[in-house]
Amino acid sequence: MKTRNKILALLLAVTMPFSFTACGSQDKGGQSKQESQTSKDSASDADADAGDEKSAADILADAQAKMKDVKSMSAKMSMEMDMEVEAGGEKQTLQTVTDMDMVCFYDPLKMKIDTTMDMGEMGSTTAQIYAQMDKKGNYTMYMTDGTQWQSQSVQLEDLQQYDAAKNIEEYLNADYNFEVQGTEQVDGKNAYKLVGKITGDEMKEVMLSSGAMDSLSSLNMDASQLESFMDGIGDIPIIIWVDEESSYAVKYDIDMSAVMDALMSKMMESMAEQAQGGSISVSKMKIQMTCGDYDAVEDFSIPKEAKKA
Repeated sequence: MKTRNKILALLLAVTMPFSFTACGSQDKGGQSKQESQTSKDSASDADADAGDEKSAADILADAQAKMKDVKSMSAKMSMEMDMEVEAGGEKQTLQTVTDMDMVCFYDPLKMKIDTTMDMGEMGSTTAQIYAQMDKKGNYTMYMTDGTQWQSQSVQLEDLQQYDAAKNIEEYLNADYNFEVQGTEQVDGKNAYKLVGKITGDEMKEVMLSSGAMDSLSSLNMDASQLESFMDGIGDIPIIIWVDEESSYAVKYDIDMSAVMDALMSKMMESMAEQAQGGSISVSKMKIQMTCGDYDAVEDFSIPKEAKKA
């Protein structure tokens, strides 16, 4: 039982950071309005040169320019993971579904996140998170699991994993070798379908720079171990849909099944004695996010009971 619990602790420590792999590696406020306008002008020039048929580079440039000026948005993320855990001579199949419903404002920063993690027979967990920046530029996060509220002062970097705009911005990356594969309907509107891949080295850089692997330090793993886990993890297929009319990114799909399976195997090997022959194999890990309500999100208030915590 103890071995199984350790394995599950490892699983949970890895799962959540990977649901926001790209977050925190860019600074949304780091580009000035003048630089943003330059990006837009460049994108417009590229479109003029390309004629009626837009290339992946043109579509990405337009989408990147649009994201720089976003004042508010909503997003829904779903992560599905199927795995088999073996410990103490027993095997258990686990299927988890993590859903996040996010609302983000950026001027000033204010967020609301509702999270549910369904682990089948193991039960489910829920959490509600609010965050805001005050007039002095300080950030506060409010959290509850449904029983009581907690609040704490945080740094901007601590909130970036919940920033839907940053998440989208990072994936609108020309280095991912996107190709246009026609258009598809997303929420009743035509959207360009861009298919690409993130190399293992690119994902490693994002994970390490964003601090997404820091949660594993609680399992007594040092920095060199964490970095080695990301070596040779393979490529990650990614699909992004960009609205044909507005140029807003409206959806992305990422298949991290093979990467997560390789990563968990390496971690289990490193735990040798602690794992006591236990293993984890991941047959499925897919992440999907849909985005909308750009600059049209309904405002919300942080609950009074949260502010009293």
